[in-house]
Amino acid sequence: MSERDVFYLWHLEHLGLITRTADGWSAPLWDDASCGDAVTVAIIDSGLDPRHPNLEAALVAPQIDFGPQITGAVYRSAVTTVSALRQALATSQGDLKEIVQRVLAEVVAHTARAGLDIENLSLLHDAVQAAGNPASAAQAFLEALSVQPPGHSMADAGFGDAAAKIADLDLGADHSATITAMAGQMARGYAQIDMPDPAAFFGAHGTACAGLVGGRPPRDRPHEFFSALPYYGVNPFCQIASYATPYSHEIKPVINALLAAYFSEAPVILMPRGLPDVTARAELPPSVRRQTRIETCNSAHPETLVDDDQANLVGLRRDQELIEALLLAIAKRRYVVLAAGNEGRGDMLAYPASAAGLVDSAIVVAAVTRDGSRASYSNGAPAPATLLHMVSDDAEVLHRDDQRIDAGSFNGSDYQFGDVDMAASTAKYVPWAPLSLDVRGPYGFAASSHRDVPDYEDGVDIASLYTLFGGTSAAASQAAGLVSLLIQAGKLPVTPAGGAEAVITAMQAEGLRHVRPLP
Repeated sequence: MSERDVFYLWHLEHLGLITRTADGWSAPLWDDASCGDAVTVAIIDSGLDPRHPNLEAALVAPQIDFGPQITGAVYRSAVTTVSALRQALATSQGDLKEIVQRVLAEVVAHTARAGLDIENLSLLHDAVQAAGNPASAAQAFLEALSVQPPGHSMADAGFGDAAAKIADLDLGADHSATITAMAGQMARGYAQIDMPDPAAFFGAHGTACAGLVGGRPPRDRPHEFFSALPYYGVNPFCQIASYATPYSHEIKPVINALLAAYFSEAPVILMPRGLPDVTARAELPPSVRRQTRIETCNSAHPETLVDDDQANLVGLRRDQELIEALLLAIAKRRYVVLAAGNEGRGDMLAYPASAAGLVDSAIVVAAVTRDGSRASYSNGAPAPATLLHMVSDDAEVLHRDDQRIDAGSFNGSDYQFGDVDMAASTAKYVPWAPLSLDVRGPYGFAASSHRDVPDYEDGVDIASLYTLFGGTSAAASQAAGLVSLLIQAGKLPVTPAGGAEAVITAMQAEGLRHVRPLP
């Protein structure tokens, strides 16, 4: 493939998934998958832009955010008059019937995006209009809007038979009791937050990961989407369930997200993010330069920490044991896809992929460049561990054993390091990166000139819809899309066999390219 031939879906061509023809391209595996039942990929990451034109048709359920509420929250900015209804009920002021009418009209106007059960809401609306006690009927109407995610009850989310699913994991008595209690808290319903989903502003990482998994051309919309690309992820026929988690030392929100993903019955669970290795951090010698509240509170004032304080080291260690046990157990029943990490260590994996046994049971994904070398930042694992390698970008390297210099960067021509062979270093660097999706507005990887995310009806700033994206996160996202595609096409069983070998075998049988990195 020459540089001139590289086009915006080059990574799919590199994989062997699509073959360009005179009329466009052919993709036999897509043809097979389009006839199968859609496979859901649950993504546990930073959250994503649910209204991105290349993603909105892929979302199978409302996005759940475990940041503001440890047991999960749902944002409902579509219905702005809900607050007015709540205030009217609380103060007994205002015409309930009139407010309910406005709420229903607004819900109907947003039904394509909110996914609400309009028929049941209409019945409730009629009950409010006819009721002798409109306050009671209005309360029921409000609860129908806000207690559960729109059109998505906790039974639908898998919590209806949570006890059986927890028992099936065979976690042992102590872990099972803890998980049962955590599931019971979530089964009461996700919190309702009446504000725009912040992931639409800041979920760039999750949006890019989801795009590589299952992006697709925008569905029929008014003319404002004329500039959106006919973009394709690895499996444009899959469904995506998004579970947003905070990037912090906290582990419980990720455990809850993992439970929600497991209960949802999604056959593929992608976690392209890492987790803090609390135990490894605690074993480091003390240093005032890197002290956090975890160290200072636990060492100086342990009596001030309550059990559920997220800075309680003892509690964090319990959480770490729990999530490792959960990941190992779930990986026997679902395809769990983890990123190898970006520390550039050929014999080390990032946490949680580095947890004992996970590299053999989950699918751990490392990154290679288009030329077949291990991406300079990508972690690896010592033999006999088998990793899945997917194409990603590269990064500059400047150390004794390796030099890779991006001659196209701003400072690329400024390096003068004596006996370093500049020509060889430049030739070794691989500049290609997969194209994926980005949050709209100024806070994505490719920031737009808009000060805020544009309203849905105001059109889309093309500059902020797409971005080059790399790292082992990009590699793992492509792998998750590929696993869902192989399942959907009937080339891979729904129940995993453990590790990456079965996926590699299925890839080879379909003529797909699995690149083992050059030494």
